[in-house]
Amino acid sequence: MFKLKLTALGHPNPDEFNCDDEKEYRSVILWLEDQKIRHYKIEDRENLRNIDSADWNIAYENYQKDLVSPVINGSLLEQLNWLLSYAVRLEYADNVEKYKSAKVEQPKKAAPNVVSSNPLDNLDFSSPAFKAGVERVCTLAGIGPHLDPKVRLAALAKVLKSNPHPHPTSLDSSIVQQPTDVLKLLFLQDIRDLQTKINEALVAVQTVTADPRTDTKLGKVGR
Repeated sequence: MFKLKLTALGHPNPDEFNCDDEKEYRSVILWLEDQKIRHYKIEDRENLRNIDSADWNIAYENYQKDLVSPVINGSLLEQLNWLLSYAVRLEYADNVEKYKSAKVEQPKKAAPNVVSSNPLDNLDFSSPAFKAGVERVCTLAGIGPHLDPKVRLAALAKVLKSNPHPHPTSLDSSIVQQPTDVLKLLFLQDIRDLQTKINEALVAVQTVTADPRTDTKLGKVGR
């Protein structure tokens, strides 16, 4: 509970401090007065120094009164917490320039996991599931067999463009009620291919215009 503050104050053994142990508690109070707070003169700390004395609690209560502790009537844990906080404030006041330059290390943020909403980005055209789906849709639309499922999709696209609702050739018409969904996917793929070709054309143009031998006034490349 008090490990962080004790560590900040440079306590020799913050990890092992047991606030429920009366002797350890008294020892920490004495350490705070001797090393950090220093409210009393050295000779006036004798009553706090006698941690085995039966009168130590009286000395401790007087010590809190002298410090004007706001939790003098609180629990021992509240009293210790206030003394630690007070000692930290004094430590900071004595070393303002040192602590002003201290930087808090920010935790590293994990890179966002971008998930595409385009179903084509996650579509594996070589997977058995894709081939089986093409086979079923093409069978319903009356498209003949072919080794390449993409060729069959191209044929299906042509059929759907001229007849968006072809009559199925089997009794499985309930499986695919809207063949236009397939057409939409194919249309998206066409758009993606077109964008790729546009990007390639832009790169080619930029390569030519970036050539130092290019003379745009002559309308040709080279000498």
